Amino acid sequence: MPDFLALFDSQEDQEIISEEEFGRILAPFARPLLSLSHYVEEAAKGGDRKSFNMDFLANVIKHSSDVEHLLDRYRARNNRNWIYFRELTATTKSFGKAAFLLEELRKNSHPKRLFPQVEADFDQRAEAVGHFFAEIIARSFSELLDEARRLKLTVPQDRPFPSYGVKLRNEIILPHTIEETASSGRAHTVKKILHRFVDFAEEARFLEKVIQPEGETLASKIPGNINEGTLRRLGTRLHNFQSWYDSYIEHSRIEGEIRELKGLHEIFPAQLNLFKIATILAHYFERHLLIPSSPVVDKLHEIVPSSRLVEEAFSFSLYYLIQLFHAGRQLAESILNRLVDMVTYELPIPKTLGFHARPSTRVAKVVQHYGADVKMLVDDQVFDASSVLQILSAGGYILTKRLGQVRFRGDKLALDDLKILADHNYGETRTGKDIPLPDALSYLK
Repeated sequence: MPDFLALFDSQEDQEIISEEEFGRILAPFARPLLSLSHYVEEAAKGGDRKSFNMDFLANVIKHSSDVEHLLDRYRARNNRNWIYFRELTATTKSFGKAAFLLEELRKNSHPKRLFPQVEADFDQRAEAVGHFFAEIIARSFSELLDEARRLKLTVPQDRPFPSYGVKLRNEIILPHTIEETASSGRAHTVKKILHRFVDFAEEARFLEKVIQPEGETLASKIPGNINEGTLRRLGTRLHNFQSWYDSYIEHSRIEGEIRELKGLHEIFPAQLNLFKIATILAHYFERHLLIPSSPVVDKLHEIVPSSRLVEEAFSFSLYYLIQLFHAGRQLAESILNRLVDMVTYELPIPKTLGFHARPSTRVAKVVQHYGADVKMLVDDQVFDASSVLQILSAGGYILTKRLGQVRFRGDKLALDDLKILADHNYGETRTGKDIPLPDALSYLK
């Protein structure tokens, strides 16, 4: 059997080419990117960033991504002659993306609804961050042109794309001609989404501590307290909430009946944009500005001032993320108060083994199935009925007190199923062997 590590380290498939030969390979890929410099020069002459519209930024992202991919394919980061061109391309791509997402947020969101208390502040800070991104892109292109000339890459004189666009007035939409789907079972799904979003918002409260000064700069908290990986994971979870909503709630009758749901649905994409911007900025700060071994890191600091990157742009994205978490949580809790029918049931404990692993797991699964907030009340102790560990802990307390019954308080739908489960001794015999459960609890099988 061949040695995998020996195969992995093999140089048979690697060929070293000269720097001049690589320049000839790169030239046709770099041409569209370099031609975008004409728009940057026009913006600089005009003293504004109107040329930095979403058409332009989309082209920046596409062409810089193509060039960066080729540079990485040829390991340009390991070559002293080409590393700066590669880092400039990455800078252009990163801040092209961040600027595009910011423009999308400003065009497609409604600050009056999302940030009613701080609308003017949001507009002002977003404008400042947009100018900062435009400055970085302009400086990056200026350096790209200088590097291109040094590397003997031709800068084309033609424009790569026509200047066009559609100016949208207010909210222009097509007529709604698809019938809304029935609400059967939708309330259950809505409650699951809302309960989990509330939990998610609680988990994300650590962001508030991150942006609080406490004698430390925000930059000093990267990557220890906040970093690219953490933001990427949070953003993925939020994306899952939006996908879940879009698949099962959007255009349903319950969305029309509960108008606050559309408000929550408007928050999700705004948060996603802010998460993406924050992730891009954290990535750039960590991967490009905090690498002391890079021979071009000092030059990058001149193009992207790290203090402004973190304290102005990164802080902006985190601050308004937190504001949207607060607003979303308030909406979610308000809707839940309307949907949840709170009841209290007194149910027997499992005979004769009590709440050991199997019945505890089944209780938790029922609660998790409904996405409900259900508590197990044992004397003066309160336990989370969605947590197997907490139910097991309650089981020990129940055994000590020699109790025969406990109270559950929460959503009636979940408690009705818990009553069915209790009527069947939580799915086991007195000796702890499995017994069949009724069809109503088929989701536990």
